[in-house]
Amino acid sequence: MVLQFEPLSAAVLAIGGAIALGCLWYGIAELRLANRVLRSRPDSVLDTPNGGRVELRGTATAAGRVVRSPFTDTPCLAYSYAVEERQDSNNGTSWTTIASGDDYVPFRLEDETGSVLIEPPGADFRLESDTRIDVDGGTEPPPRVARYIEDSEDVDCQNSVVDLRLFELKTGTDRRFRERILEPGEEIHVLGVARYDTTVSRDAGQVNAAVGIDEAALSESPLLRLRHHLFGDPFVISDSTERRLGLRAGAYGLGAVILAVVAVALAVLLAV
Repeated sequence: MVLQFEPLSAAVLAIGGAIALGCLWYGIAELRLANRVLRSRPDSVLDTPNGGRVELRGTATAAGRVVRSPFTDTPCLAYSYAVEERQDSNNGTSWTTIASGDDYVPFRLEDETGSVLIEPPGADFRLESDTRIDVDGGTEPPPRVARYIEDSEDVDCQNSVVDLRLFELKTGTDRRFRERILEPGEEIHVLGVARYDTTVSRDAGQVNAAVGIDEAALSESPLLRLRHHLFGDPFVISDSTERRLGLRAGAYGLGAVILAVVAVALAVLLAV
């Protein structure tokens, strides 16, 4: 017996299947990360010149220059930011991200055996420290936020005024400016791929190695890039504890797998 589906039912099944597949892939990746973090012990920096995948825990230190976060002007090794705008509708209030970005510099991870260069491009930053600056519509933002707005092409000024002759009416939309930063001196956990490199060590205690993303992710071959995307080793930089990082990844992974099952079930129910 062959099941026959109407075009609309087939479309529902296809959409549900695509959502389920994406959730399942993400969930499995997070569960793999959780299993690796919680079941293994960190490697030592001294082992990184041997190459291959590594898991390190140590102190983040500057390798040279630093960057400054956009909203608090904090010297840091990496940051990410987001600007959220309040949206009111008949269904209630929600916050929509209208701008986001990040920046980073190479830095070093130091443990009791030495220090190794961390090359951030391609990293999945999972930073805990979150600063939020709330700015009500029609009010003057802090100087650093105002400077960001002035330089940004995506975010306009929310401190606007309508002249009604008898009085001025301040207008604008409430916004939240959020940033996460990685500062020198923080304890970090890094999972990545190490490679032997004699050009990155100059001082005593620095090993001849660098840790970054797997070279397969940067391959010219689409097949190799896809294979890495599906099955390759993650490149994660986190300022969480080892346990917190693992448990959070496990929770996200389990939630995504459950969502995949629900998506398939709903698609089947709607299609039949």
